[in-house]
Amino acid sequence: MATPPLPPTTQRLVGLLLIVSGGLMGLGLLLKVAVGAYSWNAGSPESPSALLLTVNLVALLASGFLMRWGFRMRRGTSTHRDPNADEIL
Repeated sequence: MATPPLPPTTQRLVGLLLIVSGGLMGLGLLLKVAVGAYSWNAGSPESPSALLLTVNLVALLASGFLMRWGFRMRRGTSTHRDPNADEIL
């Protein structure tokens, strides 16, 4: 059973919270990536591995998707399709 959609005011509030959380997550990850890239470039013995830097970059991408999801919720554009529609995907 599908849950009913949120009221418009609640949907805008949730969208705003997603945008803010994605922005803060992105800011923190940008700082982590900058420090990791600097220490990796400096060649210090305790430099993070390339895997850790890659994980931080993927998480940075995820924060962008989180913000995108928030913007879509704020605009109210629905991504749901009609499964019975006769259309080409």
